[in-house]
Amino acid sequence: MLQAALMCAALALAQSARADVGLATQPVALAASETGHGTVKAGRCNVRSRPSLNAEVVVQLHKGDAIDVLERKSVTEHGKPMDWLRIPLPAAAKCFVSAKFLTDGVVNVDDLYARCGPGSNYRDIGKLAKGTKVDVVETKGAWTQIKPTPECNGWIAAELVEVEPAAAPVAAPAPAASLSAPEVVTPPVAVAGTTPAPAAPSTEAPAVSVVNIDPDVQVQYVVKDGYLWPVTASNAPAAYELRTAEVDRISYRIAYLELSETNLKKYEGKHVRVMGNQRWRKGDRDPVIVVERLDRVW
Repeated sequence: MLQAALMCAALALAQSARADVGLATQPVALAASETGHGTVKAGRCNVRSRPSLNAEVVVQLHKGDAIDVLERKSVTEHGKPMDWLRIPLPAAAKCFVSAKFLTDGVVNVDDLYARCGPGSNYRDIGKLAKGTKVDVVETKGAWTQIKPTPECNGWIAAELVEVEPAAAPVAAPAPAASLSAPEVVTPPVAVAGTTPAPAAPSTEAPAVSVVNIDPDVQVQYVVKDGYLWPVTASNAPAAYELRTAEVDRISYRIAYLELSETNLKKYEGKHVRVMGNQRWRKGDRDPVIVVERLDRVW
């Protein structure tokens, strides 16, 4: 009964919380006036690892910098709605990968997360496939700084970018004249004493330019119990994970956890309940839960 009540409460909470900052909300399609290109219109604009004012700053852009827009997302932070744009990271951005998963500048594992800092506690900003060639900047200890690849993305506040208007559609060329007899079109005939009816307004929706963004990612709101543990693997997508209870000294990972809290040591090894949006990318072994709430289970 308790579990059923919690599930009902979570579903109700999800309706109001799906747009919270950091949650994997459904992306908003670009409007017809947004072609996927833009120009930064303010000086020293932060590009962050997530669509949130609390996320790490990956790099700064300056007035006049040109960018490509990959996705637009609306979130709510501290009760205030805000739009963010996902963009490819410029060459000045610092990206890091675990040095042991590179061989002569080539990724040697199936999926390697690029992070915005030299450590697994930094957020991931891209995932590199096995065989990807990277440009190495330098290696210090266990981490290698690389130049951003096309898979490395960041987020900038939409209000700081002027998105270019869509180009006018090019009219299709008129078909060549047919050699057969021309089609005869009879014009409408006006009847004396009557006024021709105006043409009915078009109900056809205007064309909208939609940017295809990660159709292979499934997102759903979940409530899950387990034990909180730090992640030791340097190529993991998050710094913490939720695991099952040990049975014969064996436990299994339920999901990786993205948490904004910094002091979580008091929960390590403890039984907890997490609520948040779970995203599961096609091909990934384990999902990632963007935690909205974490409670101790006694």
